[in-house]
Amino acid sequence: MESPKREDKEYLKVVFETILDAAETETKAQSVKEAKTYIMNHWENIKYHYSKDYSGCSAEGHISHIYSDRLSSRPLGWSLEGVDQMARLRVFAENGGNLFDLALRKKQERIRETRAIELDLKLCRKKIRKVSGETIDNLPALNSGKRTQLALALRGLRGI
Repeated sequence: MESPKREDKEYLKVVFETILDAAETETKAQSVKEAKTYIMNHWENIKYHYSKDYSGCSAEGHISHIYSDRLSSRPLGWSLEGVDQMARLRVFAENGGNLFDLALRKKQERIRETRAIELDLKLCRKKIRKVSGETIDNLPALNSGKRTQLALALRGLRGI
């Protein structure tokens, strides 16, 4: 007998019929019928999967194993922002990203932003002092070092 080819759809139908004849329960037979229907409906795609031109796609597996593992298999209460961030982090890690390097980079960005804001505040305070004509020496209430009500009020107005 000649060996069947991998692409032989008719041979596969015979195999499924043989398995169906050997099924011990109706439940097993139903499972075999569902598998047969699925495979027959997707025959062309399955054949293409084994061709040398097939590059593959694992989107379904990624969704199942990356997203669902954390976001729905053990469901927690998620905000829209939280679920978006968690999904992005899981994809980043699965794509080979280093979470430690990412956290370090984000921290450095926050430090740079904080420094930029502090510099802007200093410049604004300097402009306010210049416009108001205030100097260190012309307000004795601020220079005495005492915490009087007047000194607190003036510091509040000055923004210090």
